[in-house]
Amino acid sequence: MTNLKGKLPSPKGLIRKIFKNGKVIGLLLAILISIFSVFIIRTCVDIKTENANVVVQAKEINLEKQVLDDHVKTIEAKGYENVTYELNKIVETMEKNNIPRRNINITSQGDIKDKIKEAIVSRYDFYVTYYKVQIDGADYLFKNNSECEGFIQKIKEYDNQEYTSETTRKIINNETKEEDLSNIINTKKEAYEAEQARLRAEAEAKERARKAAEEKARREKEQSTTTAQSSSSGSYSLSDYQAYAKDLVINTYGWSEYDFECLVKLWNRESGWNPNSHNSSSGAHGIPQSLPASKMASEGADYYTNGYTQIRWGLKYIKGRYGSPSAAWANSQSKGWY
Repeated sequence: MTNLKGKLPSPKGLIRKIFKNGKVIGLLLAILISIFSVFIIRTCVDIKTENANVVVQAKEINLEKQVLDDHVKTIEAKGYENVTYELNKIVETMEKNNIPRRNINITSQGDIKDKIKEAIVSRYDFYVTYYKVQIDGADYLFKNNSECEGFIQKIKEYDNQEYTSETTRKIINNETKEEDLSNIINTKKEAYEAEQARLRAEAEAKERARKAAEEKARREKEQSTTTAQSSSSGSYSLSDYQAYAKDLVINTYGWSEYDFECLVKLWNRESGWNPNSHNSSSGAHGIPQSLPASKMASEGADYYTNGYTQIRWGLKYIKGRYGSPSAAWANSQSKGWY
């Protein structure tokens, strides 16, 4: 068996031999430098990439804030107050559970900016201050206080109740629709008009009842007075006739005491308040000296002898011809007749 140990070089000898060979040393150094260079380059690339990611992230945050701030200004321009925004609960849940976002569908280069803004805005809920008033258990929301107060004043035209407004925070676009506002106003208006119609009908019914009662009382009084007086040609009571006439002058026709005094003078001159007084030359008859006497039949068939029937007709004649006893007396004073 051949002795190999004596033929193979020792480790120390091998190393000395390698270092004595310059080409081998150069190769080793080149390999080491290459490895170190790759390490340095990768490290620099990683640092640069990390820095770039930080910059991109910062830009995204700034862009997002700018887009949201611009959107808030757009909302405020529409009349909303105290606008704030919060990450949508669904989006927040997705981020917590590392659920990928939905990709933005870009159809052309021109709408990239709008799509990005839309995507950013849609991730948030926007809250605003609303002015609220409750009517019949329902809440009505308004963007500003002046709209709310105007609505309250409109409702109070048809509703006597007191309403007050208060503020509340809601997601945007929750204001009450114009259709719902019109519906409640129309409902209140219809109820108000129905109540007014009922009150008018009730008042009219009471007025008719009052007038009917007054008319009934007047007729009963006339009837009792007529019955109490004799209709015979030879008997009458001057004081009763004048009392009856005064009641009609004051309470039925609404004339004055002075008018009654003029009436007394007028019929004193005409007939002396005698229901049987007759002017043979003219045919005038009765207390008012009706010409012809038959005119008085409109107040009763007993017109020829009944002084009360004659008084009622005489006052109607004065009302229609002169307007009042004082005017009739003035005419009689100037012309001698009325």
